[in-house]
Amino acid sequence: MSKPSGSWLRQLGREAIRATTLGWELALPIFGGVLLGYFLDRQMGTDYTFTLGLMMLGVFAGFYNIWRFGQGVETQQRRLKARRKREQEEQQE
Repeated sequence: MSKPSGSWLRQLGREAIRATTLGWELALPIFGGVLLGYFLDRQMGTDYTFTLGLMMLGVFAGFYNIWRFGQGVETQQRRLKARRKREQEEQQE
């Protein structure tokens, strides 16, 4: 069974959305940590203690999001590979 001719375009769109989402998942925790840290530093009269601390927390959270995203992609690829293998075995029978 062949796929419709527009399926590659839909797949390209999905991958573009994934890449954009991945960028936001990295950037937002870092930016949020800096913003919250700056606010806390101004309220408490400290230098850059909270800004730097929450920025580092944001960096770790952002990279954790990327790692989690990678794990999801790997799981999806394994399922796709297993499904293709089953389909090939069914066609051989």
